[in-house]
Amino acid sequence: MGMSAEYPDLKFVPPRAFGSGRDGKAVRYLVVHYTAGAERSTSAEDGAAYDQRRTDGTSCHYFVDSDSVVQCVRTTDRSNSAFGKGNRLGIHYEFCGTAQTRAQWLDLASRATIRNAARQMARDAHRYEIPIRRLSAAETRAAWYSFPAGPKGIVGHGDVTNAYPEDGGDHTDPGKDFPWDVLLADINEFLGSPTTSGGDMAPTQENFRILALLENTPTTGWSPPEKNGLHEALKRIEDKVAAPAPVTVDAAAVAAALAGNTAFLAAIAKAVADETARRQQA
Repeated sequence: MGMSAEYPDLKFVPPRAFGSGRDGKAVRYLVVHYTAGAERSTSAEDGAAYDQRRTDGTSCHYFVDSDSVVQCVRTTDRSNSAFGKGNRLGIHYEFCGTAQTRAQWLDLASRATIRNAARQMARDAHRYEIPIRRLSAAETRAAWYSFPAGPKGIVGHGDVTNAYPEDGGDHTDPGKDFPWDVLLADINEFLGSPTTSGGDMAPTQENFRILALLENTPTTGWSPPEKNGLHEALKRIEDKVAAPAPVTVDAAAVAAALAGNTAFLAAIAKAVADETARRQQA
């Protein structure tokens, strides 16, 4: 078991079958599945191991359980998860678990699984500029037939089934009681966004000026945040500005790291602005 080239903090277990590239298409949506299996803390690893030996050609991009996320297929490639159209447009996440009531989805094990999935979905949503909104079946269909101008968002396997009846799919997961509101809120939390509209804030010199307000001592130990680690970088900034002695946030380094990363820039600007206001009131 190696580590992912895309996300070095994730285990990478390639399946027996997947497709190279996206066959002329590109990522338009993130797809939620369930495994119809157990919710053990090792279920992600177990699912990935099974996909290495199964002979029906099925695979996914990620398995997620209450303890971990295991990547199996690079997001630039196709997993065999939802027939041709869904495979070519989607990044597919297998939530370890099965059909449940809303209350069961929110129990200790399932809630942790949703949380882990949301963290990774936020990373992929940022990378592929996916708005944090659930698409209807009609919008999911338009994503294919209006490509590359169609809608982008988040769907369930059942939405893919309903969007493309000509493909002959029959899966309905994650089911009618899946807590979509909780998942979308979690993803937005990891992205640092207060809304589910998929809106974005353009970078401005004012954003960088706000960051520069904290430059009152020499920088110590600061390095630019990685683009993939949204919540990790925000936490690092929060830790720095909460330190007993004032510290410097290197605005130039942050600006360089955030080139083109407007949602993250807005989130950091807000975090720093809030801390600046707190200091002024102290």
